[in-house]
Amino acid sequence: MCTSSSEEDHFQLIYDGETRDWINAALFLDDDNESEDSKRFVLHTSHSALLYLEYDLTSNADCTVLELARCSDSSILYYTKLHGTSFDKLAIISGNAFGELLVWQTQFPTETDSKSVMKTYPLLLRLEAHNGVIHAIEFDLEAQLLVTTSDDRSVKFWNIQKPGDWTTAEIKPMFSCYGHSSRVMCVVILKIDGRTFVASGGEDSYVCIWSSSGELILKRRQQFGAPIWRLGFSQDAEILYSTSSTGNLVGQNLKGVLNRPKIEPTMLSSLGDVNEFVRNLKFVNNEIVVGLSSSNRLHYTRISPDSSHGNNWLVVKDFPSYKRTILEVFENVIATCGHRRITLHRYNADTNDFEQLFDGIRMKGTIRSFQFLSRDRYLVSDNLGYCLLLQTHQLHIESHIALFNNREPWITAALLISEHYLLLGNREGHVMLYCRSSATDDFQLKDTVRYLHGKMGSNFFKLLSVNGENAHVMSGGHEAFLKYLNVSFANSTLRVSQREGIPLAWVEASPTEDLILGFNDNHIVAWSRRNDVLLQLACGGGHRCWDFRLSDGDTLLSIAYVKQKRVFFYRNSLYNAVDNRIKDIKPNTWHVRNCNTLRLITPRNQSDPFILSAGDDNIIKVTQVSKDSLSQRAELHSHISTVRSLQVIPHKSNGDSSTWLVFSVGGRSQLCISQLSIDACNKCWISELASHTLHNVASSRGTSTIEARLMAIDVVQQSDGDHFSVYVAGGDGNISHYNWVLGNPSQLDLKHFVDIQRCPLGIQWIESKAMLLVSTTKGEVYGFDHTLETTCVQLQLHVTGINTIDIYVDQHLLHILSGGDDENIKYTVLNLNNNNVEHKTEYSGLHNAQVNALAIHCPTEGTKASGMFAYTCSIDRQIYRIDLKTHKYSRVGYTCIADVKGMLMDEDQRMYFYGCGLQIMSLSNAL
Repeated sequence: MCTSSSEEDHFQLIYDGETRDWINAALFLDDDNESEDSKRFVLHTSHSALLYLEYDLTSNADCTVLELARCSDSSILYYTKLHGTSFDKLAIISGNAFGELLVWQTQFPTETDSKSVMKTYPLLLRLEAHNGVIHAIEFDLEAQLLVTTSDDRSVKFWNIQKPGDWTTAEIKPMFSCYGHSSRVMCVVILKIDGRTFVASGGEDSYVCIWSSSGELILKRRQQFGAPIWRLGFSQDAEILYSTSSTGNLVGQNLKGVLNRPKIEPTMLSSLGDVNEFVRNLKFVNNEIVVGLSSSNRLHYTRISPDSSHGNNWLVVKDFPSYKRTILEVFENVIATCGHRRITLHRYNADTNDFEQLFDGIRMKGTIRSFQFLSRDRYLVSDNLGYCLLLQTHQLHIESHIALFNNREPWITAALLISEHYLLLGNREGHVMLYCRSSATDDFQLKDTVRYLHGKMGSNFFKLLSVNGENAHVMSGGHEAFLKYLNVSFANSTLRVSQREGIPLAWVEASPTEDLILGFNDNHIVAWSRRNDVLLQLACGGGHRCWDFRLSDGDTLLSIAYVKQKRVFFYRNSLYNAVDNRIKDIKPNTWHVRNCNTLRLITPRNQSDPFILSAGDDNIIKVTQVSKDSLSQRAELHSHISTVRSLQVIPHKSNGDSSTWLVFSVGGRSQLCISQLSIDACNKCWISELASHTLHNVASSRGTSTIEARLMAIDVVQQSDGDHFSVYVAGGDGNISHYNWVLGNPSQLDLKHFVDIQRCPLGIQWIESKAMLLVSTTKGEVYGFDHTLETTCVQLQLHVTGINTIDIYVDQHLLHILSGGDDENIKYTVLNLNNNNVEHKTEYSGLHNAQVNALAIHCPTEGTKASGMFAYTCSIDRQIYRIDLKTHKYSRVGYTCIADVKGMLMDEDQRMYFYGCGLQIMSLSNAL
């Protein structure tokens, strides 16, 4: 029950009950015989049983079952739509696993059982609707429209006629719509200004808006890759809301999208000569566009705010006539280049004139690149590898730059980091760091990163930060990643620190820190880190003949591009205001797929921990815990498949900065090693040190190239600090021991391996006994020495897989707490001196699903085993506390995390439950 006040809403739980089956749908009814103090409602379950219930609001009595109804068909149902206000006229429309649409109503029962209050009603309609499970059903009787969605990725429209009750209903197929690339999970029918629309949401993170005739009006990525589970529409505000697997709520104002005329690219007028066309173009300002024609003439046109008004192309007078290869613009200065020759013009907005600033020869070959480094500094390169740094509008030669002697040596991106350092990317795909020589004032090559974005080169560099020690630069190119570069001034070195995956096929520009522009297939795409995909504009394919302009505080995007020798112009607002109620809600930046592993670290001189987490979305996230909030600080995109396990090793601390080494394993046999540093301002710096593919090696089989999933990892730092023993457990049964040296991160030396003939689920290093503990899918625990050559321990703890394990070492006693698929919890005490089991206790019946999370907790440091407690959680989400001395246990709460994968406890007695979300719970609140 919700009680609203001027300050806040108060929610009170007034009844809690449980059915014997999944509940598919619920509906409050307005029956005539319902009193003011009672409420009637129905629940529909997945085996087509309907419970008709009444609850008395004046007492705390249980709900009374007025009737238990069922359909003559008892298929397993995945979605149900209930329609009606009273029970005797209620319609039940469901979809089953076979793609069938089923309709029945609570009228005219065929069977009645007075003792059990059970009535059976006939199935009225059965339609073959989809080639897969039906996930959503919506209909509008007034519009005579019914819509269904399914596993088969389709949105189907049906004509529904119901002249009387549901026995007279007729449902006929109209058409199928395909706009989603995966399962379509939800659908709603919208009414805006008398027009009918359909909105669908899918597992592909897209929302599609369809007209009533099936035309795809809008397709937009909404939830950063997370599956969209539900849609809701506010008729008054005309806002479409979506929720995803991350728990985020996104609102989109459809009035601005659907009520205004659809903004399409405007085809600008052609040039005067029939045989002449624009082959390259650039924005000079918000209204003026210049175009270099096929006849090597420079034209310009003014874009009218009113698209109904045409435009005229005018020729720049006295424009030198020679074959051009380059057109670039920066702050009203237009540069055109060709064979050896460069021309500069400046546009005067007051007089509408183009003033020639320079025209002359500066190069040896055909100029392929002209880069504006600043207002009065330019970098020019030609096809012969000749490269100059020029200054002022007179193009004085400031420095010579020696490029690679290769087939396509010219520059694709350039950044003057400081007076002494220059970063260049060339057409061969290499990124080069140059340092100015104090003797000659020329720039000398110091370091190179080869094929940073493949073999097409960088499209841009963006300077993120620079200080006396290093610079951080973002780069984008022809791939779905942004790369982050670190330039060290001390030794003039260049290295890739990390990468960031984005939903674009390739990246062209980053006009702001939040906005990225690029291409997907034949679309220009604008993507935002805060708002996901903002714009998708069909342009006929990605090419160089396009330009953009941001205005109105970087919210209005203008695009001009050439398609089939014609110029098109598009302008639209990037950001649409959402409902004031949710616009200030901080979005959840947790994983969009299940989180499989989590570790806690605490920087030097700080009390709040940081979380390192990884999961099925292939991403490692760094999140700061601050009081009651979480702030994502960094991401690692080094994995190409699911991340199963990670370990964090403290490495060094300098001043107020702390550094760790992060070792992570997962699918495709991939082991990734990275370095994480957190400074006093909680800013994170990540460097990807190495990525290794660990192939299965067996003496009898030779070398196998099969890529097995790596299940677990643990790392031991050796005495010298830069040498590490890395233990990796693979899904093929191999436990491997490697040596790794920080000074040579690309080298990984295999020392020994052992095949345990079953899949290991977890490994833990016991430092005090130099023993590696391995848990398996067969319920066994193995203990190996540090070389893996000797089996110290082998115990059968569970009859099925051990999903989670925690240990505590008390002198010579090893306390093992384990949970498995058998839904049981085992507590085992092992004497490490003689490897004998001294105690074993089984806690069965606490959970009714597999146990995936547990932890041993000692209330005070140094407490003996007699003072130990255990906390456990399973898929049933119940949390239990066990006294490991008295073996008494009690339920202390539950977690909201579905499909919980594990838990941790920190020194502040906080419990971290993770899986498809993250919940942090204070231990004091749970007791």
